[in-house]
Amino acid sequence: MSISVEVLGSEAAWPSASRACTGFLIEADGGRLLIDCGTGIFERLRAAIPPEEVGDIVVSHPHFDHIADLIPFRYYLAFEARPEHPPKLHLPPGASEKLRKVVEPIDPTPGFFTDVFDASAYDPERELRIGSLSITFHKTRHPVDTFAMRLTSEGGETVVYSADTGWLDSLAAFAEGADLFICEATWADGEGNPDIHLSAPEAGRLASMAGAKKLALTHVAEPLAKAAADAARKEFEGPVEHAAAGSTLEL
Repeated sequence: MSISVEVLGSEAAWPSASRACTGFLIEADGGRLLIDCGTGIFERLRAAIPPEEVGDIVVSHPHFDHIADLIPFRYYLAFEARPEHPPKLHLPPGASEKLRKVVEPIDPTPGFFTDVFDASAYDPERELRIGSLSITFHKTRHPVDTFAMRLTSEGGETVVYSADTGWLDSLAAFAEGADLFICEATWADGEGNPDIHLSAPEAGRLASMAGAKKLALTHVAEPLAKAAADAARKEFEGPVEHAAAGSTLEL
């Protein structure tokens, strides 16, 4: 079975009208995995499926636009769904303590997240197995420790998610031969701080260097999406699309 990627949100650090920040719902062999859970994602997830059907959540890094909606997700699990087997929450090293400090001023419960989610830190140096998927990680260029992900099914289908990153040559090798490369393009067709994010031409260049089969641009404000995709096509000859909220990215 192919990997299916439903885009719950792909805006930059702030949501636009009716568009959420980062969150991707992955389905493979009947299992459901959520990658990142940014601002507005929980509402979009709930519109798609009962949230307790998500078996695992993997977080790339603890910036608000990638983790904020873990808070309403937590309240939903604790007070409404109360599942017998809560989702497993896979966090980058050190992120659990950061999350605790975020909510501590309003709820000092030590296990605010860990008492509800089955939470643990993943080792970015090792493969993470989730159902039929294997996930490997690659540290990116970003102000906090952030990890790109390479998801591979038992049938060999591969999705690579850049997470948030500035330019890194090594990302091309990490994404080598990907059936789908979901790459951030925050600066769209312009330029910005290369230590934080990519432009669309850079995303296209990485996809070309990687020999990816398909490129989907994420972490770009919706009004800039068309210009971003046009700019990426100048660097990458394969199919390019915007990972628009509500769309499904097929391999």
